[in-house]
Parts: sequence; structure tokens; C-alpha cells
Amino acid sequence: MPTTCVFQLDHLNPVYNSGEYISGRILLRTDKVKRVNAVYVTLEGEAKVQWSMSGKSETANYSGHQQYLHSRTNVFDNSLFRAGVHVYVLTLRIPPDCPSTCKGPYGYIAYNISLTIDKPWGFDEVFRKPIHVVQTLDLNYNTEFALAVKDENIKYLCHWPCISGPIASTLILPASGFTPLQEVPFRLEVDNQSPHYDIIGLEVSIKQHFVFLSRKPVKRNFYTKTLCKELITDRTLRLSKRLYEASICVPMDTPRSTLNPNYIVFLHYTLQLKLKTGYFHYDTELSVPIVVGTTPLRHMRGSVHTQQPSRRTPTPERQRLIERVSPRPPTVTEETAQETAAQPHQTIPDDEPPTYDSCLPPSFSFATLGSQQTLDSQASSVLQRIQMPKFPGFTTFIGTAPAHGFEDSGLDMHHYRSYGSLDTDQTGRSLDTFGSLCGPLSEQIEIEEIAPTEVHDVSAEVHHAQEEHEF
Repeated sequence: MPTTCVFQLDHLNPVYNSGEYISGRILLRTDKVKRVNAVYVTLEGEAKVQWSMSGKSETANYSGHQQYLHSRTNVFDNSLFRAGVHVYVLTLRIPPDCPSTCKGPYGYIAYNISLTIDKPWGFDEVFRKPIHVVQTLDLNYNTEFALAVKDENIKYLCHWPCISGPIASTLILPASGFTPLQEVPFRLEVDNQSPHYDIIGLEVSIKQHFVFLSRKPVKRNFYTKTLCKELITDRTLRLSKRLYEASICVPMDTPRSTLNPNYIVFLHYTLQLKLKTGYFHYDTELSVPIVVGTTPLRHMRGSVHTQQPSRRTPTPERQRLIERVSPRPPTVTEETAQETAAQPHQTIPDDEPPTYDSCLPPSFSFATLGSQQTLDSQASSVLQRIQMPKFPGFTTFIGTAPAHGFEDSGLDMHHYRSYGSLDTDQTGRSLDTFGSLCGPLSEQIEIEEIAPTEVHDVSAEVHHAQEEHEF
């Protein structure tokens, strides 16, 4: 039977804030005596970037590496590692300035806890458990996050001699700092002085921007992703003015903004708004920067949701459409028992055609929204049975179990096996700490049945290791 290792942490969902302690235990089971140099536990955090660009004659490779965290604690120093179940109790601390876990197309920031069996010959056996780190950012500590931000634009459609009047637009946000699940209110002032064209609608979105920095050689690469998008179909007619006031919600699992420009993986956000002019004209774009933190501003805490909103507030045009297609009132009412008893001899004339009111087709709103409740209830029951880990999972609304006394917690009911890196076997021969997998353990570990059992207490204070950057 191969060697197995189970990581049992105090958080069922391994998400930790920067500066927080990691408590738990590691269960290592071996079926035979092993000759080893040492057995040690490591807490690592690093960032890696890599991409390539092909030219006409050659291909250039770009890469970079940055170490944020490295801590090693030996739990066994003898040469003979006997068979049985070995239990190691952990208490590790994450430095407060470690960046948040994130993943992009050209790089990532990842953290993991690993247990290594150092063998004098052959390959080492490495078992890894990835964790997610969220760097805390209180938006109230910096007054700049509470200041309003604004962007202006003036656009002329067509060119001389067919130039039209200007379209002036101003986008205003009451603040620049927000948190996940918080509404971002905005106001747009539009002055359409074009005599020929209307503004047919708006497109509002939150953009996520990655900046990857390579060290060999020095080069930057960029990537932009749309987190959420909404459409506003209200028109601004020609030679008229209009004021738009709406909001958009920041998605739940949005990583925190990066404020240190020396990191090789830099992350920031913007709120982008497009004015749709139609025809063959380019859309007018307005963009303002926003900062995503973990603690909302005091005067805007009322706009934070406890869960992701499923339905948005309909626009006036959509509201009028819903009212137009609402279910029609019934045209024929059934006679009650009293009316039937009062008029026992009332009959329907034979020459009158039969009524088909009960066979009318359903209304548009009932056909599209009538069965939504049933489908949602079925989907929710399925989702309750399926629990899959997400990357990255930055939701801090999770329950925690105490570091000691695992008998009263739910950790003993959930066992996980930590495998090696991608494209490698169980021994974990690759050094790529990011490509690690976790799967449910197919069999339970019964410590009572195995006589040789060791319990070790491993308490380590992680020392922060961050290299200096030069541009």
C-alpha cells in the first residue's frame, strides 16, 4: 500500500487572510520502514510568470519568479522512519504583507503547505495542500479611496464638411474604493448636440487588468478580462440632455487590488462605460479606476450584499414591457353554488357557440417566468449536494473550527489526499507548486487499528522573505 498523507486544517475551505495563523494537523501513514534523511513541513508562497513571443526567425521566452514566503520545519531527523500513522500538529503564520492568490493567463500567485519525505536515494515524496490567501485592505485607512472620481469626453461624429455637433459626457463615481458584493453607484451626464444621431444605449462593465513583469529579459505583458457587464437601453435623443443614475455590483470572488508596483503580477480594476451611437460610428468610452478591498467604507456599508444578486432592477423600458405582457384577467367567471341554486332552470342557448377561454395560450410573462421557481428549487437542491472547491475562493463568510479538539469539528469527516504536480506521479517530482490537485480520500484512516502512532507538535513562525526589485 503506498504512503498516504491527509491535511486537516481549521478551515474547511482553505481561505486565510494575511497575518492570520494556520492551525491543523497532518496525518501521514506508511506501510513499511523507510530510510530517510529527514521529514519536514514547508509553507511556501511564490509568483511565477512565463510566456513566449514568436518572430520571423526566432522565438523569445520571458519568465520571472518572486518568492514571498518560505518556512521549513523538520519533524523527523533520524535515519529510520518506522511504519504506522504519524500525526503532526501545525501552527503557522502568514505574514501580513503577502499578496492575494490570483491566476492569469501568463502567471499566478499561489501558496501551499507541503510535507516532504527526504530520501537518501531516488526521488523525494512530496505531498502538497494548496491554500488561498487574501491580503486584507481596509479602505478607511486611506482617504483617497473615499474621494469622488470623474472622467469626461467630447466626441464629434463624422468629419468636415459633414461634422455634427459635440456629444459631451461626464462619468462620476462618489468614491473609488469598493469591496466584493458591493454596489458601485455611478452618474452619467450626457449632452447630445448632434442634429442627426441619437444615443441608443449604454454598456457598463467592470474590467480586471493584469500586468505581468518578466525579469529575463525585462518586459511587461498585459491582459484584460470583463468581470460583469450590464446594458441600459434608455435613449438620449438628438439635441437633448439626459442624466443616468444606476449601479453595478462587484462579483463575489474578486481578488483584492495590488498596491505594490514591484510585484511581478500586478492587478487593478476599472469601471468602463460605452455610449452606443449605432450606425458605423465608434462607441464613446469612459473609464475610471476603482480599488477593490476587503473592508468597505463606513458611509457606504449599506450597499454591501450578503450574496450575489441574481436579478437586476429593470430599466423603465423593460418595466413597461413587463406591464404590457402581464397575465390578462379572466373573462368568464364560474358561477358559485348559491347562484346555481338560485337559478336552477337557467340554460345556455343551443345556438350560442361554445367558449374557449380555458384554452387560451399562456401569456408571455407566464411562459418565460412561470416555471422559474420550480427550476430554481431543483437547481438549488442539486448545488447543495455538490460541493466543489473554487480557485480563487475569496469569500470570507466561512465557519472556522478550533485548532485543537478536532473531535468536535467537521474536519474528521472530510479527508483529502494531496497529490504531486500536474503531469507527475504521486511522489511529486516536479517543483511546480501551483499545479497541485486535491481529491477525496477513498478510504478512511483508522488510527485505532494501527499500533505504532506518533504525534508531533510543529509550531513555526514564518519569516517573511521578499526580494528587492530594481527597474
